[in-house]
Amino acid sequence: MICLITPTGGRPEGLELLARYINEQTFKGPARWIIVDDCDPATPLPDSRFAIDFIRPAWRWTDTSTQCKSMALALDQVADDDTVIIFEDDDAYLPDHIVDTVKALETFSLVGERFSRYYNVATRRWGSMPGKIHASLASNGVRGEALKLLRKICTAGTKTIDLDLWRGFSGQKHLTEHANVIGIKGMPGRGGIGIGHRNGFGRPDTEDILCQWLGDYAGAYDKFQRVI
Repeated sequence: MICLITPTGGRPEGLELLARYINEQTFKGPARWIIVDDCDPATPLPDSRFAIDFIRPAWRWTDTSTQCKSMALALDQVADDDTVIIFEDDDAYLPDHIVDTVKALETFSLVGERFSRYYNVATRRWGSMPGKIHASLASNGVRGEALKLLRKICTAGTKTIDLDLWRGFSGQKHLTEHANVIGIKGMPGRGGIGIGHRNGFGRPDTEDILCQWLGDYAGAYDKFQRVI
């Protein structure tokens, strides 16, 4: 089974957009979308072409990262022979992402995109960073032994899931040249982590970079620009 995992909470606009990206995936097979929401009020569930497992954990987010706890809870619902693809709640995914990830996982147990592309929609600044030894968690797909290691890492509560996963996994892994994932920063709601959320991050978008990356999807972010 293909399992899509999304930890979330306090980002209804982001989750609604994510549902659009998932619904428009070119992948034709069955999948489960496991959503862990640890904020109050609960995020309204968007319409989904895939079955949703909606989990409300015993804890609530209180301005401290709960990503590992939520990931571990979602992974408890996954069988060892399932395939897991991470879909983060404030990021953008082009339609071939599931197809490309599943194809790569036919050969490798851990895959992710080599280039991590980030765009802050509030400040209209962007950056792109090549990966040498790891891929951003937002583009990760795992199966087999890599899935078991991911479960172990999340249960342990690390703050650097992607780094620990790629450094710790000694099996077959691959940084792909696909460009399906854009790390979106500056969305309203629960604050995010990482340098992309900082006001001075990256370069000003003077060349309509987001449109180059996302095509028609880019217009969905116009309303989130901050007036500076």
